Amino acid sequence: MKTASGALVTLLNSGVEFFMADLYTLTLKNGTVTRYTSFDADLTWNSNTWLSGGPVIDRGNTRTVIGLEVDTLSLKISPKDTDLIGTQSWFAAAAAGVLDGAQIKLDRAFIETLPTVVGVLNMFTGAIGQLTLDRMMLDITCNSMVELLNIKLPRNLYQAGCQHTLFDAGCALSAAAFAVSGNVSGSATRTSFATSLAAAAGYYDLGAIQFTSGALSGTKRTVKSWAGGAITLLNPLPVAPAASDTFTIWPGCDRTKATCESAKFNNVVNFKGFPFIPVPETSF
Repeated sequence: MKTASGALVTLLNSGVEFFMADLYTLTLKNGTVTRYTSFDADLTWNSNTWLSGGPVIDRGNTRTVIGLEVDTLSLKISPKDTDLIGTQSWFAAAAAGVLDGAQIKLDRAFIETLPTVVGVLNMFTGAIGQLTLDRMMLDITCNSMVELLNIKLPRNLYQAGCQHTLFDAGCALSAAAFAVSGNVSGSATRTSFATSLAAAAGYYDLGAIQFTSGALSGTKRTVKSWAGGAITLLNPLPVAPAASDTFTIWPGCDRTKATCESAKFNNVVNFKGFPFIPVPETSF
């Protein structure tokens, strides 16, 4: 159900000519918000400003149906070299995974006297799903928030491994308490590099690392393995990090009871696995 302000209802019923424009609001997982409009001038509504000089955005159709359905919105974004997400170009940010899990909101603005916005209607709210890119364009499919209702049941499974995700509400450990700062030392490739850290072999296995300076600032990756002061990543970086680039790293968890009760986490009280369920015998 869409709602409109009294001023917008009056405008729509007045029979006078008016302008319409698309408003795009992109919210990254780190909280960064970017706003663009398809209009020829910047538009302001509720103290927020949508910029007209951003990337060219070509969108597909939206629709409204009765009942629950996962709606999709197709976006084809053609950014200029000067269009940035944080400190990175759109293409570098997309390749680095910065857009993963980002939310997109499409609103339609109604304008009677340029450039004053009379009212706004929400046309689509969702999250970025499939993303492909080439040298000129990003092709993005966004899924509506109804997709969050696609939850597998039963919620809890009887399995040996812990059902919690490290640092979530059930795990109860604080990610900030385990975050460690470090920097790249020596030669590096897109998948491995030496660091200034000192920790036991395997400590950062399955953990996460996020760069905080240099060309890769904001880029996050999963740690495949840690040994001898060297980090090997699960997926390659867009470019190799430079010596002295800084990062924040978090340890990983294999969700076993032994790891949870070890000195690494000492959190067995919150372990939610069932490693002692007997395996039924098979008879022939």
